[in-house]
Amino acid sequence: MATSASEASVQPLTLVMLVGELEKLRKDVTGELTASMNTALAPIQASLQKITDTVATHTATITGMETALSAHSDGITTLEREVAVLKSKLETTNQVNDRLQLAVEDLVSRSKRQNLRVIGIPEGMEGDDARLFMTTLFKKMVGDPQLDTLELDRAHRSLAPKPPQGSRPLIVRFHKYAQKERVLLWARKSRDVLYQGHPIRIFEDFSATLAKKRAAFNKVKSQLYKEGIRFGLLYPARLRVTINGQTRIFDSAEEAERFYQVHSSKRPTCVSVTTPDCGNPGSDKCSTPASIAVPE
Repeated sequence: MATSASEASVQPLTLVMLVGELEKLRKDVTGELTASMNTALAPIQASLQKITDTVATHTATITGMETALSAHSDGITTLEREVAVLKSKLETTNQVNDRLQLAVEDLVSRSKRQNLRVIGIPEGMEGDDARLFMTTLFKKMVGDPQLDTLELDRAHRSLAPKPPQGSRPLIVRFHKYAQKERVLLWARKSRDVLYQGHPIRIFEDFSATLAKKRAAFNKVKSQLYKEGIRFGLLYPARLRVTINGQTRIFDSAEEAERFYQVHSSKRPTCVSVTTPDCGNPGSDKCSTPASIAVPE
């Protein structure tokens, strides 16, 4: 009888009851899993949030840098345009300056075209009246009747300080250009002139700039002289050489020296030259008479 009562108390498992139990189990498991995942993912979410914040900060920084870079790029472009304009203006200014310098040098040279530079007369020999002294000296030296009426505007020592030894050149300005040319031509033909035992040399009075340009040819002139090649130094500072019917004009000493190096081993069979520049030592193979002693 007892067994029958126990069996009667156990209710049969229905589908509804099974589903209910499974749903209850699902909810319990889901809750536990959710709680566990939330606990596990909390540090990751915090890290992701930091990364998100960092990326946002970097994005803002990069945006600012891009804006600044764009502004700098525009500024550089503007500066490049301005620099190009300034460079063009500078080149134009340099060209104008070069032309002005040439014009000034030409004016200075023209202002000296009636001057001669006399070297070798000891300091003080001219006395108190250098103009009268040089007038008398030129008349005695040249002995040209056309110089009987020689008139000098002025004569003086160069403005450099008086040297402890040697003498400063005498700068002489002629009133008439033709008379100056006759004296210069005589000096080129005579070259060796003595006055009271002192050798005298006479040159044209060039500006310092032009004299420096002409002096740059001295080395190659000496080399040409040793090779027996006649040449001429043209105004203002150009070297002309004609070898075997070939004429070359050099505007720079470097170009002339390169030409000499190429042709130094060749002996010309026919040599001609412009008017020899006998006024400069070693400049050409001019016919040189014996020394001329000027009467005192």
